[in-house]
Amino acid sequence: MARKLKIKRIWWRSVQPGEFYNIERHHRISGGGGSLYIEIPNSMVHATLDFLHLTETAFNSLPSFQIQASVVGDHQISGTIEFRSKAGGRMRIANQNRQQPNTQRHPAWTSMRNFPRAPDDVANKEEAFAYFPDGGLRIYIANTFDGKYYAGFTTGHRPSNMKDNDPMFELYSNKVGGIINP
Repeated sequence: MARKLKIKRIWWRSVQPGEFYNIERHHRISGGGGSLYIEIPNSMVHATLDFLHLTETAFNSLPSFQIQASVVGDHQISGTIEFRSKAGGRMRIANQNRQQPNTQRHPAWTSMRNFPRAPDDVANKEEAFAYFPDGGLRIYIANTFDGKYYAGFTTGHRPSNMKDNDPMFELYSNKVGGIINP
């Protein structure tokens, strides 16, 4: 029997269809451009740094900040999640393109865990959208009271039987992301 995690906080981000395309497509496209990461918008930076127990000054003095996170549902598997700064006061979860050499996509966010996947030769956002889940795609990182991190994702619409006092209720909102304090 799997042990129950004692979750302190959950950081989450709704992955947009364009981001999905960029993390699934070939890492080099003609004309260049396109991000190979998941962006953390300016509106989420302060909460993200707080979740990571970092000050803005400490974060900005580092080339990147990495955490080790186990996979929700299989704590024997873990991987690195790298946070980097981005222009305009934004952040990013770096190196998330699946086809990029030395990708650092977290194992929880791979097709081995049923994370949505577009074909290797997907050519544009419209093609990728056919593989994007109806109801959306959200990644999350849980932080436990003992200071460990766990990564997972969810797809689809909010379950119809989910009560509004369920800690995961907010995960299915129309927000770009946030912090859940269960």
